[in-house]
Amino acid sequence: MENSRVEREYLDEELRRLATDPEFRPAGWSGQELREFHRLVQCARAAHVEDDMRNMRQLRIEPDDSGDPARARATLSSGRTIDLTFKNTDSHGVVVVGLLIPETETPR
Repeated sequence: MENSRVEREYLDEELRRLATDPEFRPAGWSGQELREFHRLVQCARAAHVEDDMRNMRQLRIEPDDSGDPARARATLSSGRTIDLTFKNTDSHGVVVVGLLIPETETPR
């Protein structure tokens, strides 16, 4: 597990495309939001363990209100909230990335 990285999964195609296609710009996302989301994904890509991400203050990762220790939120400067769910196995870690919709506060 020495060289393993945290894997990334996305709850919807738009977030996956946003993370992997540098030319993609979803409707309603500002340039600042795009840069912050790409920084979050880049840090997830570089992380060896979940705590590598959680300890980066610039990502603004906070525990989720549900009380579930595997869930967290990263708030972009605009207030848009990215839902993070961490799954760990003996061989590697995974972060599942979703978008919280302000009206319902449920992952999409």
